Amino acid sequence: MRNHLTDRPPRGPSVFRRLVRHQVLLLALLFFGVSGFVFLRSGEVSDWQNVFVRAARRLQAGEPLYRPGDNYTYPPAMAMLSVPLANLPASLSLWSWYLVNVGATATTFLCAWRLAGGPALTDLPARWQAMLSIAALLAGRFFVAPLENRQFDMVIAALLLAGGYQLWRGHGLLGAALLGGSAAMKCTPLLFAPYLIWRGKVKAACVLVAVAAILNLLPDVLWPQPGGGWYLETWYTYYLAEVGRFAPGVWLGGGLGSQSLGGLFNRFMRFASPLSMEPLRGQPLELAQGTLLVVRALVYGMGLLLLAVTAWRFGRPGTAAGTEGASSPGPVSFDRLRIGMESAAVVCLMLLLSPMSSKAHYVVLLLPCLILARLAVERRPPWLVALLVVLAVTGPLTAKGLLGRRLGDLALEWGSPTWFALCSLVGIWAALGAIRPHYAPSLGPPAEKETGNSGRGR
Repeated sequence: MRNHLTDRPPRGPSVFRRLVRHQVLLLALLFFGVSGFVFLRSGEVSDWQNVFVRAARRLQAGEPLYRPGDNYTYPPAMAMLSVPLANLPASLSLWSWYLVNVGATATTFLCAWRLAGGPALTDLPARWQAMLSIAALLAGRFFVAPLENRQFDMVIAALLLAGGYQLWRGHGLLGAALLGGSAAMKCTPLLFAPYLIWRGKVKAACVLVAVAAILNLLPDVLWPQPGGGWYLETWYTYYLAEVGRFAPGVWLGGGLGSQSLGGLFNRFMRFASPLSMEPLRGQPLELAQGTLLVVRALVYGMGLLLLAVTAWRFGRPGTAAGTEGASSPGPVSFDRLRIGMESAAVVCLMLLLSPMSSKAHYVVLLLPCLILARLAVERRPPWLVALLVVLAVTGPLTAKGLLGRRLGDLALEWGSPTWFALCSLVGIWAALGAIRPHYAPSLGPPAEKETGNSGRGR
């Protein structure tokens, strides 16, 4: 006879254990709940309604897409991509746009996580939890910013990192097409084209440029202008060609708030002391001719230096970086993350070399932060401690809820995000040098014997 006191069936995992296993999912639900409240409370005064929905309606009505003094200063592809949601009622349109951003946010995080070699997000070991916590501390403020702006920044980041992930998986043309989609909305991802050529992927570079061009020419096919001409040509004439008329860091004659190298040098040349930057918004935009030449020399010289050092760290041109041809829930050896590291370096350069980089654009720095956090937890190089301290200061310093509006604005005018991007780039340079030719101990169990070019730590 069966003893029911001793022959009990094994118990399933406790509720607490289930919650711990799915802690990342629970944190994601909490994040989207809070961000959804912030995103949707703006109603019809959001940039989504006032900028992109209006531009999409003008496009469909055959009205001029670009007008002097108008808020829509983006390539025509953004207006075209806004059309499906622009015809909905205002509240439903904003809700739908939030759901698009939820999908883009999840894609951005998951692709960055995989490019950093992360495993499945259930039942994470303690070291991977530490890595995720460090990255969240460093890049968390920038990750929230696009949802506060309600613009296309998170969608661009999702396409950008998904493209990098597909390159890493060995799907070069698909990755290039996704990168081209991001470049259609923001020109700076075109920097991936020379990177692909450097890696010997000329066909992929051509696909990237072709997709960006096609998406910006489609509006002329779907909604031709009554007077003829190309929307892309009008955008170039009204906006992009005007950038060269102003000092670096001054976007279209507007303010000096750009967090690119141009904005940083421009502000520091204008004001003798960082403490004097607080009344910046009331200052005239003109610089003396001699000072303007100095600012341009500093910005362009530093940009060329950053490009040269990055190319040197990438190694010999014409050689392909290692790819991962199969998907696996297990962690990937740190030494097989070269494409992730190189993608991280390119996104840092995008922000630094752009004529205009806002805080919301910095969402893509989640990728270098994850890689540096993994390097800190797994290999603990002494130099990285100081670098992480600088990143931990310059990243959260942009949170006005932490410092208050006055000090938060001052931190932005000191170029806190710019310093963050510069330090991230330096860290990625060093991480590329830390890659060893053979398997190194990873955050997960040892790798199985590698075969071919797609060996993977499990």
